[in-house]
Amino acid sequence: MHDAAYYYMPLFRPGAAVLWGSRQETVSHVVLRRFALMVYLRGHDSPVHPESLQLAPTAFCLTRQPDRDCGY
Repeated sequence: MHDAAYYYMPLFRPGAAVLWGSRQETVSHVVLRRFALMVYLRGHDSPVHPESLQLAPTAFCLTRQPDRDCGY
């Protein structure tokens, strides 16, 4: 289906490799608190704002396509 609409955004999920500054880190878990997304990295106790992380965007389908998997 060529007319499918896609939305591209970073998908922060456990095990994802991200860049934080110049260091490569791994996502431990993600928490949504008071309308704010906070990402926890392995080996760090405090959360990180997702805007400070670099991650390649993932494409999501915006139209229904029951015969194809268009997510992650």
